[in-house]
Order: sequence, then C-alpha cells, then structure tokens
Amino acid sequence: MKSAIIVGAGVGGLCTAALLVRSGVNVTVMEKHNRVGGRTASETYRNHTLDNGFHIMPFYKKSALYGVLRALGVVRRANLAAVTDIAFHSNGRFHRYPAGIAGILGLTLVPFGSRLKLLRLLLPMAFASMGGAERLDNRPLADVTGRLDSRTRAFFDAVCMLAFADVPGRVSLGEFIRTIIRANPFRGGTSRFAYPAGGGYDSICRILAEYVRDRGGEVRLSSPVRRVEVLGGRTRGVVDDKGEFAGADCVVISAPAYQAAKLVGREELGERTISEMDRLNQATSVVEVHFALDRRLDRRHIIFPVGDGAAKGIFLTSNICPALCPSGEHQMIAGAPVGAGTAGNGGAVREMADKMRRDIEGVYPGFSDHIIWERPRVWQFVEATAKRPGLVWRSKMPHTLPHIGGLFFVGDSTISYGIGTDSAAHSALLCHPRILEWLVP
Repeated sequence: MKSAIIVGAGVGGLCTAALLVRSGVNVTVMEKHNRVGGRTASETYRNHTLDNGFHIMPFYKKSALYGVLRALGVVRRANLAAVTDIAFHSNGRFHRYPAGIAGILGLTLVPFGSRLKLLRLLLPMAFASMGGAERLDNRPLADVTGRLDSRTRAFFDAVCMLAFADVPGRVSLGEFIRTIIRANPFRGGTSRFAYPAGGGYDSICRILAEYVRDRGGEVRLSSPVRRVEVLGGRTRGVVDDKGEFAGADCVVISAPAYQAAKLVGREELGERTISEMDRLNQATSVVEVHFALDRRLDRRHIIFPVGDGAAKGIFLTSNICPALCPSGEHQMIAGAPVGAGTAGNGGAVREMADKMRRDIEGVYPGFSDHIIWERPRVWQFVEATAKRPGLVWRSKMPHTLPHIGGLFFVGDSTISYGIGTDSAAHSALLCHPRILEWLVP
C-alpha cells in the first residue's frame, strides 16, 4: 500500500488525509500541537467555548468544505446549523442583510436609487466567468467601491468583514467577484452560511481526524516535524523533533508557505522558490473581543454597525450555537481588522476593545450592565494570500514543485479560491488527484 505523511492537522491537512485514506492510501498525519484544528482550534474559557477567530462555513452546502464532508459521507456528524439572520445597524435602526442578488431591492440601508446602482454593479459580477474574475485579481475592490456613496460602501464593508475579515482596499476585486459568483442562486450558488451546532468550529477537524483513524490512518498529536527529507530530487519522508526518520512515498505540507520553507530547506527549494514563498508571507491582523453576558440582547446572528465606529462586526454566537456557553449565559464577539502597529501594542488593543464596547452600547443600550466578563485578543493570520490583490487564486503557492518529486503543499496559501477554511478545503480537493497520480502513475 502506498503511503503519505501529512504535516499539519488543520482543515487543509485533514481534508487531504481523509480523501487519501478514502482512496486506499496509508496515511500518517503529524501535528506539532496537542490537538487538531490548526487555526480553527478552539479553547475553553470560563465554561465558554471560544473559537480562534470567528470561523464560518461560507456558501453552506455549496462550499468546498461541505463538498469534502459530503464526499466522505460525514455531513450528518458535523450537525451544521444555518447562519441566516444577519443585519446592518444604522442610526438606531436595523436593516436586513440581503439574501442573494434579489434581496438588494429590499436593502433598506441604502436609498432606492442607490439600490438600483448597486444591482447594476453586482449583476455583471454575479454572472461573470471565473476566467473573467481571474483577470481582475491584481485590482483592489476599493477601485470600485471608492466611487460609491457612503451607505452603499457600507454594504461592501460588511460583505468584506463577513467573507474576508478585512476592508475593500485589501481585498482583490477578482476574489470578491468569485465570491459573488458562488453566492448567485441563479447559477446554483447560495449566500447562506453554517456553523457546527455542537460548538467549536474545530469540531469539523475532529470529525475528519476520526474518519482517518477509523480507516486505519494515524493522527499523531504533539509530533513536530523537524524537516522533510529530500534525496536526489525525490521526497523520502520526514525527520521528527527527536531525530527519528519516518519514510513515505510522498509528503504533504499543510502550512503557510514560509513555514513550509523552513521544513524543506533553502538548498532543496532553490532561491527562486524561496523568493516566491517570501512574497506570500503577509499577515492580516484582527482585534476580537469575546463577551459573556447574563442576558440575550437580540435574537439575530450577526450585526454590522454602519459608520466610522471601531466594531466592524458583532457576532451573537450563542444565538447561532447555544452549546458555546453555559445555560443562562450568552456569548458575543466583536471584531475589527487592524494594522500591524495596533496588533503588536497591548495598550492599543485594549483601547480598541474599549471603543468596540462603546459601539455595541450604541446598538444595544445598557449592554455594559450585562457583561459578566470580556476577553480581548488579537489574531495575526498569514492568510492575506487568500484575498489580497496579486496574491489570490493562481498567484499563490503551487501544489507541487517541478524539481522535487513526491512533495505536495495544501492549505489556504496554496492555489485555491475562497477564503480561510474553505480555501484550504478547496486546495485539498485540487491537490488530491495530483497526489494519487504520483502514487499510482
């Protein structure tokens, strides 16, 4: 039986591992941490389950991740809950987030004339080709939104926060168009989202790991890989942190490109490849504050405050999944993308958290009186390659290198479209047949 070692037990690595064991490959997953999940790993804090960032499955049943779960026959195990009740908040009033292109006409956030302009802008995007979108990958979305009125720009700000956790100036126009294409119901798409009803987005990774083990594969936790062994232009296996060698017919690295470079080595990769990997090493920073409350403030799932406030998204997570917190308590997250200067400054993060609390108070008067505890955090993700102009789709890390046989790369920093976890799953789907072609030529 052919064998594969997967380095990394995040969404990309475990999707690849599950697809390979399904194809009859002997798989070993090696994860340096003591749990699966990668950047989706959650933690327990004061009896609340806190995600590492607010993760959500975009396009629900049309997403790449859902496609992997369906191919494996484990969708029911994921017990997904639809996330549908989304709204804007402006001038003391809630405005329903449009469900699909047709919902734009009912978008009360913007004047009717602006809705028609918005439709004229979005309809060509929704019916564009993927190739056409690809030709716009080097342009920022702000090239389009900068010409719009403030309320219409607010719509794009909200979409970018929900889909990319960023602002239009740092989002590729091509990637945005692909998002609109995939959300178009007239082309089989959907604008619905989903989240595991059992709590913790990393539960999806636990299901994938269980699938791998049930079919004879291994998932080794607390097993760091020191380097990938390459000899004569061919991958031979890996060396762990104890110096022990494990051989395999191929090695799959599921990690950001710059981390992959450390595992393989500059000499084997070559300076040209190293240069390309360094180009992809760009971080996105998000300040996020978890709040525990003693009462439910709203029945909705997600609110986008419109205006110049600090909070760009309010996620009422316990309305989506009550299992995230104890009975009688409620959980909420506020988030906003920030620059590197804020992310690396504890005082600036605290100030941002205070501003976001005041923003929420403006949406829900008396909010502060119901806080049991709050926990601000800052996340720095090497995921800009999933959305930034010039760093999306085919401009990202290739799945293979022509001069090293049996070495593969998966994850959201490799060739794929979509953002975050869905990009990682799409990468696994694209890479899987190439791995099989290597193993069974």
